[in-house]
Amino acid sequence: MILLPRIDALERAPDQLILQFVVPADTDYFDGHFPGCPLLPGVVQVGWAIELARVHIPYSGRFRALANVKFKRVIQPDAAVTLRLAADRSRHEMSFEFGISGESCSSGRVLFH
Repeated sequence: MILLPRIDALERAPDQLILQFVVPADTDYFDGHFPGCPLLPGVVQVGWAIELARVHIPYSGRFRALANVKFKRVIQPDAAVTLRLAADRSRHEMSFEFGISGESCSSGRVLFH
């Protein structure tokens, strides 16, 4: 089970969502990743994108694959993050982008069955 961050702000449009939250410094996801320079693992970012889409859009479907995933900037404890989600139901996919202060940290597409 993945633990989701507490959402501070939410903007909604049909099949699109912009979430804002602070990545909690005390989350277990930072343990061992990495001592002295903690960063949010990419697998957690993808997991949060999928689960937050399921909760807030809502989006269903069984995970099939990831496409065009890029990690460009690290996300550290207490970072104020924006997560943009967009569902394309006809293509059975959802795109995501994590950002900090207008800069992209990670992005990609999640493909579903």
